Amino acid sequence: MSGGPMGFVDVVLAENVSIAYQQRKRDWNDAQSQVQSWLLRLFGSILDGVDGSRLDPGHSRIKAENRTLDKLRRKCQEDPAIAVTSPADVELHIQDIVGVKVLCKSPRDQRAAYEALTTTDLTDTPFDMLASKDYVSDPKPSGYRGFHVILQARLTGAAPVCVEVQIKTRLQDAWSELTHEDLYKPGAPISPSVFHKSVATHMASLLAVVDDMADELAGALEATITEDVQASREAAETREHVRVRTTGPRYALAVDAAGRQGLIQAVTVRNLAHAAGLVGADAFIDVSRYLHAGDDLEIEIVETDEARYFVPIALPHRSSTS
Repeated sequence: MSGGPMGFVDVVLAENVSIAYQQRKRDWNDAQSQVQSWLLRLFGSILDGVDGSRLDPGHSRIKAENRTLDKLRRKCQEDPAIAVTSPADVELHIQDIVGVKVLCKSPRDQRAAYEALTTTDLTDTPFDMLASKDYVSDPKPSGYRGFHVILQARLTGAAPVCVEVQIKTRLQDAWSELTHEDLYKPGAPISPSVFHKSVATHMASLLAVVDDMADELAGALEATITEDVQASREAAETREHVRVRTTGPRYALAVDAAGRQGLIQAVTVRNLAHAAGLVGADAFIDVSRYLHAGDDLEIEIVETDEARYFVPIALPHRSSTS
């Protein structure tokens, strides 16, 4: 068979894929980095400097060469009109060689990221949007959910590069791992049984329900963490000293002399850091960088129906060596 027409075509495909990887790997990595950096800035405008982990574009990959070849083979078999006579044709027909994955904490954040990506004016950017697919509203038969966007990155001194951006919740991403999706994709070594298909689709449905529940919970928590308590400070009680008990990226918890706990919001810490010239007004911050467990703080207390807030008057003073 290797000497027949199909064998010759297979050799041509393999050669062109191999050359494409040799010639374009550096350009692919460059485009990948550019897309990730741009997404960070885009998502920063959505989140207004609070908790960058809600939209995380830090995951990327270059598709393995053998998987690109397998996918190209399948496409050529399905459509005999496809011609691959040069390395450039490989990228023309396989537009997801370069991939960036955005992981979101909730469906709400996922949709916000997708809407921002698909509605942003790209005129002043080095990108063009070629296609988008909504597998959230219309999941694949396997149960797969996610948003896909194909961007084309224009590079200086090189041909444009297509980058596939996948936007998933963390549970949607976990579904792929839990169902061993890679083993059952077209061309993969295992054909999915009726049992596997049934389990995979049921798991996807259950995880979608959990995603929705987590979304509601996140919304309620977000409203508490990000509530604007500044307007209430005129009615705040006498200033007190509290000790930081725990700290993390988005907030800290502190306790006063009476044992009452209060929430220290990221936005109040960021405002103090900005006033001190440490960060920009809309910068992402990690609260734990500025507040450490055991820190003594002078604060004002703001009580609402939902929570007790400790509003720091100033950041802890630290020596340059600390």
